[in-house]
Amino acid sequence: MKKQACTLAVVQWKLSMEDYSSVEAFAEKLGATMEEIRTKSRENLLVAFPEDLVTFGIFTELKVAGIEEDSIQEALKKYVKKKFVRLLPHRVKMGTWLGAVFESSKKLMEEYFEVFREAAEKHNAYVISGSGLVADGKDVFNESRGFGPGDAKIIQRKVNLIELEGEKGLGLTPASLAQVGLWSTELGRIGIAICYDGFFAEIREKLDGADIIVQPSANPGPWTKEQQEDWLNGAYQMVQTATRVVLNPMLTGKALGLEFYGQSSILVRGEERGLGYLNTDPKPHFVQVAKSPDEGDVLIWDLD
Repeated sequence: MKKQACTLAVVQWKLSMEDYSSVEAFAEKLGATMEEIRTKSRENLLVAFPEDLVTFGIFTELKVAGIEEDSIQEALKKYVKKKFVRLLPHRVKMGTWLGAVFESSKKLMEEYFEVFREAAEKHNAYVISGSGLVADGKDVFNESRGFGPGDAKIIQRKVNLIELEGEKGLGLTPASLAQVGLWSTELGRIGIAICYDGFFAEIREKLDGADIIVQPSANPGPWTKEQQEDWLNGAYQMVQTATRVVLNPMLTGKALGLEFYGQSSILVRGEERGLGYLNTDPKPHFVQVAKSPDEGDVLIWDLD
């Protein structure tokens, strides 16, 4: 299949509780973002959103339950206490209260994923939804989905979990390396490496041959010089070893005691624009980098 020239867009989304006051409120903000991008794009368009955008749809459930706390841990504890009877059968099935919360909220998570599918359909674009926590059987996975024109879709789950997500944190289940693959589209073969996955050689090997890799990310810590230097082991490595193009959308903002910082980027092998992160030397391949590590932004690049 001949690859089509296209516009690439990376959305650095600033987290806000207001975004999740309802699915409709979230759809309105996302719709406005897509409209802005469409006015600047070619006919063929790929838009990438950050990790966990769907996960935070759980804020809607907390709001409906009238729960307002300073930390996500306390909010979920209060939610479990308030919804104990409803959640108990799910707790028996899943084995953990977090699993029970997301298993009982599967319909809500699907509604948030549906917002991205509808955006892809409305704008005749390919859209990478970021990711959300999805209950499947007795497991909860960090799952990203890509949507395209018509019924085109890819599902990719996170293989390598950070401490916050693992056994000592949220208790998510790591996906199998065997399920990592490429999505064939008219824009070329697209791969998804959810955040930390992009730092591992075995993931890069599985995605070798992709025309575009999307690395939806959410960095739950300060954007220090050391963190920026460490981040060069992700997208920057992938664009040199596995693919020609990497899109790295990052989540920013604060909510329920959680804080996210980072600079989104678009990297194209062989390009030289004198760009880099805030406190690192300029590097080749960076063609767009977000100006701020704690604000929203939209990066756009036309790819021939």
